[in-house]
Amino acid sequence: MEAVVSTQSTGIQLQDCRFIRVVRLNINMVTECCKTQKIAIADLAKKVLRGFVKDLNQDTDMIKFASITEPLEDIPKFTVFDVNQLKRAHETARRLADAGLEEMITALSDLKSRHPNSFYVDYLARIALFECPETKFVPLPPAHQTLQRVMFQKSKYVRTLETGVKVSQRRRFALGNPAVQNPEHKLDWWREDPGLSEHHYNWHLYYPASESLKMERQGELFAYMHEQMLARYNCERLAVGLPLVVPYGPGVGWENPLPEGYNPNLEGYSFRALGMNIPDSTTRGSSIILTGNMIYSKDRLLTVIARGHLEDRQGQHVPLSMTKLGCTVEANVGSVNRYLYGNVHNNGHVVLASLNDPDGRYDIEAGPMINTLTAAKDPVFYRWHKFVDSFFEYFRKTLDPYTKQDLQIELEGIELMDVAVNSSDHPDQNQLFTQMKEKYYLVYIEKENPEKVLQQVLDYTPFQYTFTVKNTRKDAAKVVFRVFLAPYRHSDELDERRNDFIELDRFVEEIEGGEEKKVLRDSKDSSVLLPQGVTIEEILAGDAGKAATCGCGWPRNLLLPRGTQEGMPVQLYVLVTDWALDAAGPEFKDLTASVSYCGKQGSEYPDKRPMGFPFDRPLTNWRDMKDMVSEVKNSHVSDLTITLKN
Repeated sequence: MEAVVSTQSTGIQLQDCRFIRVVRLNINMVTECCKTQKIAIADLAKKVLRGFVKDLNQDTDMIKFASITEPLEDIPKFTVFDVNQLKRAHETARRLADAGLEEMITALSDLKSRHPNSFYVDYLARIALFECPETKFVPLPPAHQTLQRVMFQKSKYVRTLETGVKVSQRRRFALGNPAVQNPEHKLDWWREDPGLSEHHYNWHLYYPASESLKMERQGELFAYMHEQMLARYNCERLAVGLPLVVPYGPGVGWENPLPEGYNPNLEGYSFRALGMNIPDSTTRGSSIILTGNMIYSKDRLLTVIARGHLEDRQGQHVPLSMTKLGCTVEANVGSVNRYLYGNVHNNGHVVLASLNDPDGRYDIEAGPMINTLTAAKDPVFYRWHKFVDSFFEYFRKTLDPYTKQDLQIELEGIELMDVAVNSSDHPDQNQLFTQMKEKYYLVYIEKENPEKVLQQVLDYTPFQYTFTVKNTRKDAAKVVFRVFLAPYRHSDELDERRNDFIELDRFVEEIEGGEEKKVLRDSKDSSVLLPQGVTIEEILAGDAGKAATCGCGWPRNLLLPRGTQEGMPVQLYVLVTDWALDAAGPEFKDLTASVSYCGKQGSEYPDKRPMGFPFDRPLTNWRDMKDMVSEVKNSHVSDLTITLKN
């Protein structure tokens, strides 16, 4: 995600706030900002770190103002899928932000010291700092360093910096053992990648369901981001010989036991035995979720899609669109009628997380599906979201198929002649490479000295695209390159493969009139990837000034699917379209940062085309990819292989 802000690279204009009158924090904070001063981002990043690391010894002039007459409190068993808890968290964040910089950080630091392992405390700190104008664009530490017990399995703590080596006796990734009994273990490494968890966590943090919409097409972005997670997960499943994800939801499998069990091996989260049944009701606080009501909601949504319109609370028809449907399925504040269509997405997370204790009588901890930082670790997350995605897929199938005219660039004379890929350490073209490696993560939580955690992760060999484009016109053309990758399947039928395509990049380039140009693009610059962030060590060293302020984006090490040791055949598809017509406004000159999956906070989505274009509706006018490319001259397909080197 790219933030819309104009600041100097060395600092940001901040307000030095002092209270005129003292009020209780749990009522209304009234502040008056008086004196403007310039605080270096690096220094400010150090200051806000107190809200994330318990008892961090920093040189600071923090003052406890008298306005805090009572401490903030934790919300036990907090989840963003409970709208009441989510509203409460954001109301508290706004009061903290209104309290002023020093007051807010003091309160957050006190809360962290009393509840160092709380998911709610970390979530509150991030949304409060994002809410406050003084800290809105300050880089924050990654969640894997501040919530280690939520992010990493208990068996992975292998070393502390002070006491030396501490070898685990429970290596989850011992070769050959777990996957024999449960094939889903073959993808533990992917589901438990820290960057994947942080991507999902931060996306929902920036686009909370209880708050006003952050951009006009937020519902469409909700659908597209999760669809891309599914497409990437399915590609990994094919590579290890597992079947594609099958939906599991009310009326679509919930009548049968859930065959997949899962033990997250995380403190504060329960395991799920295989073969558990979906209960008739699930209690969450004062709310009761009835499975039968979720089936009714599902049926109403399918009826809506067939009719082509929703119905608001006044009984008026609202034309159906992907963003209206996405908001209604997620049940965020943009839902057309939550009373009629329910709270399908959020309630599904709660039900699946609560199978061990659906009515709460035994006070058993929920499973990882209960919050956004851990949900993607659980195999059932993908089955649930395949069910959620079925609404969007049904809607797409009601749309007219794309034609040659829909895909052709509006500027005559633009032809995409060739696309090639070169890996940095391999002489042959169109060969991509990945490798598994063990990585140490430094984590901070209860003391100043960090611990090292060992994790097995995927990485890829950097590569570069070469796009050969010809412009036979006299005038220059500004075009957008849309880059996708998909695995080969047993069927070449294009429409069957439509949901397999993974977005790898999207960027804008100008081609001069009469020019045949070779456009070079490095993999590290992809529009789907998380911008380069900052670690706690870098913050403490004063190196946070140039780091990205947004934590939303696909993990950089997972840009490519893992492939196979024999070489997994894939297709790279590129479509070039006219940016002058596609840009949402003249202010959008390019597509930068993690815009593809995360958009632009406080702004329109910069690309007017449907997200995922041209795979966002049926492609039945062509038999296969090469058939389509032969007609659409501003597109190209190349055959590649992805080889796992180790």
